[in-house]
Amino acid sequence: MSQAIEPRTSSIAALGAIVSGALILQVAATIMNTVVPLKMALEQKAPMLIGIVGSAYSIGFLAGCFMVPGFIRRIGHIRAFAVFSALQAILALSFPLTSPDFWGVWRLGMGVGGAGHAICIESWISGQAKAGQRGRLFGLYQILNRLALISSQIACGYVSLQSGDVFLMASATFSLALIPVAMTRAKGPESGEVISVRLNTIWQYAPAAVIGCLYVGLMGGALTNVAPAYGILIGLDQAWAILLTAGIQIGALVLQWPLGLLADRVESRIIMLSATTSVVLCTLALGVVLFLALPHSRFWLFGLFALIGAGSMPIYTVAVAHAYFRLGRERALGLSAQLLFLWAVGSAIGPVIAAAFMQVSGPNGLLIYLGLLSAGTGAYLAFRLRRKPPSAEPFGERATTAPTIPDLAPSGRTAHPEPK
Repeated sequence: MSQAIEPRTSSIAALGAIVSGALILQVAATIMNTVVPLKMALEQKAPMLIGIVGSAYSIGFLAGCFMVPGFIRRIGHIRAFAVFSALQAILALSFPLTSPDFWGVWRLGMGVGGAGHAICIESWISGQAKAGQRGRLFGLYQILNRLALISSQIACGYVSLQSGDVFLMASATFSLALIPVAMTRAKGPESGEVISVRLNTIWQYAPAAVIGCLYVGLMGGALTNVAPAYGILIGLDQAWAILLTAGIQIGALVLQWPLGLLADRVESRIIMLSATTSVVLCTLALGVVLFLALPHSRFWLFGLFALIGAGSMPIYTVAVAHAYFRLGRERALGLSAQLLFLWAVGSAIGPVIAAAFMQVSGPNGLLIYLGLLSAGTGAYLAFRLRRKPPSAEPFGERATTAPTIPDLAPSGRTAHPEPK
């Protein structure tokens, strides 16, 4: 009865607390993501070691997608958020105390903590949101998150050159994220029935969500980690190479809200098909610009890479909204873990595949990779649009139930089997 009469403002307060904490975490994570490879490069460490340390975070994130849902289920979202913040703050302080040869160990642990935070945040937001508002709310969160990422990237470039205590600053920022979440008087999401969400279940009822999350990981991993090197290899100076990466994030930022809004009103697969088609056209346009050596080609590159970011990165929001619509918010935590796992798989292998294309075809192999990946994804989405989806009646959104956030059973088994 207490849940039924809980004031509406408690949900707003809970969302405000978790989003505030998430934005602070984004600043801290960006500091670490920028400073770790920068410090290793300045110490003239082998590129292979830098790559291994970078991959360690993704491996830890993948492991966390399996490990942390049961942990969150047992102790609750607020306490779990605090644990993961403390873990990352401690690990951030470990970097200046050890040789860079061992930094991969700390990044592995930070990947587990990052997965815990991501699952906490996304399941909290998705579980509180109503079906007709989830795309917009999730899109707004992604906009704020990307603003924090862009601003902290710019600030971090300056701070890392001016301060020798950048790891201490990162640790303090991880700790700072605890304050808004710990101070909230609103209750975190309550656990209802213990329900597992298997990947094959998501594939059966929402295959477009599976493909969309994988696609964003494969694209984002390459665009984030390979695009700056691509700029240098095609003859751009360092400033313009960095601008390519910034352009990707700016483009994603501009289109994040419109796509989130459309996800609540338009068939999700149509949105994703249109977005991937635009990426294919942009990669073709980039090839023409480079082949013809058009005047002001740097501005063309910046603009087209921004459009590629706009057509690829925000698809994650659309895929998440599609999955929750098909499977219901009662499975929020399990769904978040599986969708983040799919994204992390793509993010871990995308840079390697893109680099292989570049190794074989030269720098513009990156464009070939982006174009082929987007064309293949678009072809699958077009195929799915021609088929009637299976009935989501056993899983679909139910407007009459109070928002609860269940989780995977600690043993990995379902306490209440999924309907067939």
